[in-house]
Amino acid sequence: MIDYGLPHGRVDDPERGSGAGVSWMASTARLNRLARMAAAVGGAPYAVVNVITADEQHQIAAFGVDPSVCSREDSMCAKVFLDEQPAVVPDASQDPRFQDNPFVTGVIGHVRGYVSIPLHAEVPLGSLCVFSPAPTTLSADQLALLENLAENIIDVLELERRDRQLDAALAGATATAERLEDFVRQVSHDLRTPLTSLLGFLELVQDVVQEGEAPEFLHRAEGAGRRTLSSLRDLLDQAVDGSHLERATVDLPALVARVEDDVADLITRTGATLECPGGSVLGDESHLHSLVQNLVVNSIKYCPAGRTPRVRITAVDDAELSGILVEDNGRGIPAEDRDQLLRTGGRLRRSGEPHGTGLGLGICRHIAQAHGGHLSLVSTPLGGIGVRASWPTNAPQ
Repeated sequence: MIDYGLPHGRVDDPERGSGAGVSWMASTARLNRLARMAAAVGGAPYAVVNVITADEQHQIAAFGVDPSVCSREDSMCAKVFLDEQPAVVPDASQDPRFQDNPFVTGVIGHVRGYVSIPLHAEVPLGSLCVFSPAPTTLSADQLALLENLAENIIDVLELERRDRQLDAALAGATATAERLEDFVRQVSHDLRTPLTSLLGFLELVQDVVQEGEAPEFLHRAEGAGRRTLSSLRDLLDQAVDGSHLERATVDLPALVARVEDDVADLITRTGATLECPGGSVLGDESHLHSLVQNLVVNSIKYCPAGRTPRVRITAVDDAELSGILVEDNGRGIPAEDRDQLLRTGGRLRRSGEPHGTGLGLGICRHIAQAHGGHLSLVSTPLGGIGVRASWPTNAPQ
């Protein structure tokens, strides 16, 4: 949530939000227009864009009602926004999930017809909610249009997030614009995964603290946090003083093990397996960690539903080159689409796949170029896609 600049506590001024949530409120007008369109598509008098935090629901845009804040306990969308599928409820008073909810019983409202479309970006954010005081039905075409509107809402939030990153870079610029932009994007992107894992372990601690497993979860959470801070410090030092990459021989299995700890929550949720038979790589260890982590997360994230992700990480086998090859058993990428993905910000929009920013491969490409090499997408015997980052072993320091 914090990575997206969204509110994460009680909002004292509903016109402004609080803390890091202020800047993205500039997009309220666009979100309100999308909410109005959603109400029209759903044939309902009301529509809201909800952000669900740990303890509250924030209506950041609305049509037909004034935006407000309620507790997560009272929120209807909080019960379903973590699901991957929309919730379409013709009559909420007849649905066991909602029939006792204050928005249904009359304590807060009289919701009957109810549709909730999850808003999932890098993390679950909330929902696009369309509702009516009368029972309603929804056609397949209407549902498809609402899902498209939800994608547009996510795009608005992503664009606002990236605008904030650029503003922060310009405010403290002491190096060239291109170098600082790459640095800010790399830091913001690479911190998401370990911090998400950290939060996941802390939540597990709360659930199992009486079962004697808390010390192990805390230990792993601490390790992820320390690696995150170390990576941030190294990248910041490089941006400030312009130092060159610190090339060293990096043990690949040990590097993969550290990445596996950082994304442990994602691996646990998906059942993914990481394979690394051995080998070493000549390069900057901090940057190599970022490269492997980005590629592993992408491989797991874009693995088709119903298939257990499998990721294999190997060292490039060439006497004059060093580098890393990450292969998966995912959906694969057609040859004609590969150039688009290698461009910074490039991404494919394919049915059934999660929404992404497109920064991951762009960051990996910059890391390969910083080492004097390049990034390429190749076919793999695993059936998915292979990403190969390689550079000459005698590249200049």
